[in-house]
Amino acid sequence: MPTWLIWTLGLGVPLLAATVPIIIHLINLTRFRKVDWAAMEFLLRAYEKTRRRFQLESLIMLLLRVAAIILIAMALFPMGCERIKDWADDSLGLTRGSLNTDAPLHLILVLDNSGSMSYEQENQTSFDRAKQYALTLVDSLEPNRDRVTIIRTSDVYVPPGLGGAVLTEEDVDKSRRRRVSQLASLNLDAARREISATQVAAVDTNILAAFQEAARIAESTPQNDAVGMVVISDFYAAGWGEVRKDASANPEFVETANRIRTRLEEGGTNLTFYDAGFDNTQNVAISDIRVAERIVGNGMEAGILVDLTYYASSGKAETRSVRLKYRIDGGTEKPFSSTIEMPPGSNRRNIPLTLTARELELKDEELKTGASRNIEIFTEQADALKADNSRNLVIHVVPNIPILVVNGSPHPDPIKDETFYLETALGISSSRAEGDAGGGPTVRITPNRVIAMRAEQLAAVDSFLDYRLVILANVRDLPEGVVNKLTEFVDAGFGLVVFDGDQVDYQKYNSMLYKDGKGLLPAKLGRPGGSDDEATAPLFGLVPKDTDHPVMRIFTETPENVSIITNPKPIRNWRTVELPQGTEVDPLRPTSVLLNIDATSGAQPFMVERPYGRGRVVYVSTTAANTWNEMWTLGDGLPLFLYLELASYLTGNEARYSNLSVGEPYRRVLRITDIAPMYTVRDPNGTTTELVSTAEEGLKLLEYGGTAQPGVYSLTALDRLEGGQTRKRWQERFAVNQEARESDVTKITPVEEANADIAEGDARSKVDAALKEALGFEDFVLVRAGEEIDGDGPLGGDEGNREWMWLAVLGVAFLLFETVWSGVISKPED
Repeated sequence: MPTWLIWTLGLGVPLLAATVPIIIHLINLTRFRKVDWAAMEFLLRAYEKTRRRFQLESLIMLLLRVAAIILIAMALFPMGCERIKDWADDSLGLTRGSLNTDAPLHLILVLDNSGSMSYEQENQTSFDRAKQYALTLVDSLEPNRDRVTIIRTSDVYVPPGLGGAVLTEEDVDKSRRRRVSQLASLNLDAARREISATQVAAVDTNILAAFQEAARIAESTPQNDAVGMVVISDFYAAGWGEVRKDASANPEFVETANRIRTRLEEGGTNLTFYDAGFDNTQNVAISDIRVAERIVGNGMEAGILVDLTYYASSGKAETRSVRLKYRIDGGTEKPFSSTIEMPPGSNRRNIPLTLTARELELKDEELKTGASRNIEIFTEQADALKADNSRNLVIHVVPNIPILVVNGSPHPDPIKDETFYLETALGISSSRAEGDAGGGPTVRITPNRVIAMRAEQLAAVDSFLDYRLVILANVRDLPEGVVNKLTEFVDAGFGLVVFDGDQVDYQKYNSMLYKDGKGLLPAKLGRPGGSDDEATAPLFGLVPKDTDHPVMRIFTETPENVSIITNPKPIRNWRTVELPQGTEVDPLRPTSVLLNIDATSGAQPFMVERPYGRGRVVYVSTTAANTWNEMWTLGDGLPLFLYLELASYLTGNEARYSNLSVGEPYRRVLRITDIAPMYTVRDPNGTTTELVSTAEEGLKLLEYGGTAQPGVYSLTALDRLEGGQTRKRWQERFAVNQEARESDVTKITPVEEANADIAEGDARSKVDAALKEALGFEDFVLVRAGEEIDGDGPLGGDEGNREWMWLAVLGVAFLLFETVWSGVISKPED
């Protein structure tokens, strides 16, 4: 409602009503004709004696009538005089008494449009309430004088870099400022358009970043202009928990908030918070889905694990019964879980779903190129936050995984051959028949296809990009051209394993592959640390060093699994290594030791890993064959499990880029066989965008940044035909899901809630106390959705402090008192 109309109606209606008894009183004083009457002279003299008392009684009666009429009018029309003060002071926090009325106002509007704002009750979402209030704020400003800067949480959210890479602080700041600047210093019409057009984005809430941008903009506003700031959010713990008093980001938040407060005080305005969220919230969310296998090949089963979480604002909320369903590539819905009883606050992890080999089977042309399968998991019944009732997972089903094994010490006797055991272990391909009866197709264990090559053949390889993993086993040295091709291969996102041995020229490895910490090798090689004398050399066992590493995780799940590594003592000889130190340390490519040899002289690295580019390199300090060890004879299955896990880990990197978070760019390295004349991406809305491949250090790349919407995207490679026609060469998909933490719809609470003397379920008081704790000051305004008309502003709602009722009661009380007073003064005297 325009400000002039609020003033006109807010004051005009009560004042106009107040004139009614005054007019009646004046009419009563003038409606009688004056007549001189002898009999009245006596009464006139008596009246003159008591005239002052009668005038006072009449004045009191008139004032009672006027007050009663004003109070009743204000009760019937809530935007009275007090409401106007509330509108200026409490609702908006934009009191400008200390300013010239013509001073421009720069309103900084922080608008939370994160995923949790789509929570819905009674056909209204939190974001509907937020936009309505934001538009009312803009309507209250003066056109051609005031301006608005809108800071949306979707604008300050910065996703990971391409392929999940960590961005520098400078890159993050540039990205935020660029997007925020697009909605800075808008005129009122433009601000209305932007607010109306803004939609909920499936991103998380970064309050600290929003405040930092607001502080920057406030401090850059000219000193002659006033600055106001209103933060509109749902105040759910998912985003606001990061700035609570006990959070690590709180000191920086306090410093930023005080900068804003100082600038606002210069213009006489207050920091205002508007709570657009709901109080009694309940939300069952599919918080995560993942595939147990790192990579799935044709003929393999896939184990899907689903996590469910029940967020509720009160522990007294009802228990929810949940059933899960799934469908593959939009096909038939199938249930896969019994009814799951979820008490409030509970979390059910690893709910299993096994996809059969037949459900994932490749057909026709897919047998050459592989194919993507979209697995959609969803709850049988939707709830108030529909965005997290389903989740997508894309699985790339490949015909096979090509692994190149380079044999540096071949031998006609398989037992003495360097790679015979390794090739056998990696090539295990089948186990049982699908189905209990054994009548179905064979189910494969791994998708690996091993290609063996001798070391002298390496120079003839044009490119390693047609493989997913390269293993060098006891290879003496590498030509410079091969090193460059391996560097290109690893940087493209693939894996390299280097086994040591008696043929390795460690000095050439250091100069060609370690390069003072800048090359592929994760450590500098030294001389052998054990003995290769099979008759006299002592044997040592292995000890896990990085138990959280994906390769080690399977060995630490149970005591029996741990014993697979710790019980055997198979290591006789190994090469000593020096981990990077000083200037050789690269913080962006940290070296980690997965396994140590439990040697007499102390722990010696056995398996060392370091990321390189978008890929990874693993160095093993012993041989792949039984020359420096007895892994294959005394290991009790250790090398089989260990090297299969290692190969699975290094060949599963590409699956990471198939399942992204909202806003995370998609990036795909094109192998030689993937290159096509044309590429397109189709988003969940059906909009198709043509992509142009780029080159980076000689690699062909596809990059796509339009992942703002959750859903499944299709990437298609096309051949151009005559007449402008196109033909599909290959196609794959990738899934984008919203941040899981946006499912937490419980309100932020103070750290010392037990000492805050807050009633159970009083969400407003909890938010108020939490903000006071987090900010370190109390002179801010907190407005709750639904309180605008009843206590704090111009918007309607279904809750409030019911001040109109007190106004009505007072008005009736004044009328009753006026009636009693009238009876008292009209009582005949004795």
